[in-house]
Order: sequence, then C-alpha cells, then structure tokens
Amino acid sequence: MPRSLAPFVNSRRFNVGLGVAALTIASLCATACDKRDPPSDMRLELPSVIDSRDPVTVVIHATSPQGVTSTVTDGASFAVEPSDLATASQPGNVRCEHSGDGKLNVTVSGVSRSIAVRCRIVDRIETKDVGRVELAAGPFKPKVRVLDKTGAELSDVDVSFVSKNAGVAYPKDGMLVPKTVGTANLTARAGQASADFKVDVVRKVVVEALPIDNNKRIYFSLDAGKYELTVKLHAPKRVNVEWRGAPYCNAASDGIDHVATCTLREQGGGGVVFDNPAYLNDGSKTISVDGVELYEIP
Repeated sequence: MPRSLAPFVNSRRFNVGLGVAALTIASLCATACDKRDPPSDMRLELPSVIDSRDPVTVVIHATSPQGVTSTVTDGASFAVEPSDLATASQPGNVRCEHSGDGKLNVTVSGVSRSIAVRCRIVDRIETKDVGRVELAAGPFKPKVRVLDKTGAELSDVDVSFVSKNAGVAYPKDGMLVPKTVGTANLTARAGQASADFKVDVVRKVVVEALPIDNNKRIYFSLDAGKYELTVKLHAPKRVNVEWRGAPYCNAASDGIDHVATCTLREQGGGGVVFDNPAYLNDGSKTISVDGVELYEIP
C-alpha cells in the first residue's frame, strides 16, 4: 500500500469500528430498556360514556413491586371486546365505531386489567322551546332527547347547555338557572350534535289590590315593564282593563278567560285597573283576586 494512503485507510477502519460498537451498545440498551418489571397492580381510567367517534385516551396507572405508582405511556397492548365495538391503538387511543357496551383489555409486561367501554354515538338532539319559566322557580332541566343513528334514545349521555343570554338564564351543573325576566337563546350539546331552543323567564307579580269605584274595580300600582294580566271568571262576563300611563293598551273582552298585556314605560307612574272579579261573579263588593294573575313578561 502506498504510504500516502495508509492514514486514510486506518482512519476509515477506526470509524467503521466505532459504528459497529455504537450499534451493539444501542441494541443492548434497547433490549434492557424494553425489559420492565411486571406491575403489582394496575388501574385504568376511561370516560364512563363515549358519546362520539372522536378518540379518547385510556390512562394506565401502574404500581411497581416497590409500591411506586406511575403512568404508563408505552409498552402496553390493547384489545377490545367485542372487536367491532371500538378500536384501540398506541399510545392508548380508543375510538368507538357504534353504540354498544363492551370492555377494553390492557396488558403491561404480562399483567392485564380491563375496563368497561360504553359507546353512545350521538347522531342528533331533539328539543323544543321551553316556553315560560317562573323566575322564582329556581334551576330547571329542559326536556332534551339524545338519539343515535337508529333513533334510539341515549338516556345516559350527558347534555351540556350554552346560553347566548346568560343575564336571563345560565347553565349550571347540567341545569338552567333563571336570572331575570327576558328571553334566552340556548344551545343543547351532546357528542358532536347540537340543537337550539328558547326560554322565556317571567316573574309573578304580587302587589296590593286597591279598591276603587266603590269596590267595583281593582287597581294595581306597577313600575315600568311589560305585563300580562289574566282574569278567570265563573261564568262568561265582560271585563274592562285600563292601563294607567299607557291608554293605548286599554281593552275589553267577553268570556270566562281574559288576557290583557301592556308595556308601561313610565318608572313608578303606571298601573292597571280592572273589574273586580267578585263583583262580576256574584255582585259582591268584597275585593277578591281569586282567578287573577299578573306576570312581568319579556
């Protein structure tokens, strides 16, 4: 060999030797690193109900023989029963294929545990406007039906609510809480489905009934706001309603059930006058509000 080439050849042999040594060390390290003592116990975490086809992660808590608990992020194997219910892949992603019940088996270093898998694939939500809810009634749960693709109701799926008018009604702990008089636009959500609906929050108004016109009529003093007065009689009669501060709302109607509405705009300067139901029913001049309801409405 020419003397001028010797340093180059020797250097190349040295580098090749280092590469072989590095591969050997890496192989030995991989073998040692893959070796894991079997856990003395394992605990699995998975949502109690999976309501969409979005993947969820199973969390694996393994306790070593020394009593140290840690989260396993690799080296586990998975199997779902029945196999067509869902798929499971590294590093622990579970994806439901259809609604149904089954279990997920997880194995780490020869130790296996299982956890229930409850797939509830939401296809749509059915709901309708709630209508009126009394302000003082407190939290309430609107009627919402959660359905899968077959039309079966998924009664064990949690429904969340979003309010576009939180000042009127707002969600709390899976229910809705009325806050003030008004109309709230809301959305019910479950899985990947949603539906919109409305709630009208009203307030029952109780004020002193003041007699006028020799007890033949009754007067309620009211603040500014929109009101609905209902009067229910024993027999068909004419009822006259006069809104103080808003004469354009005055009305008269015949029958048993009477409803009158008006918006009073003058703060502290309005009210409503109507025929005394007791006088209309039997000629009594006793002031009576039986069959009379007054609500502040949106």
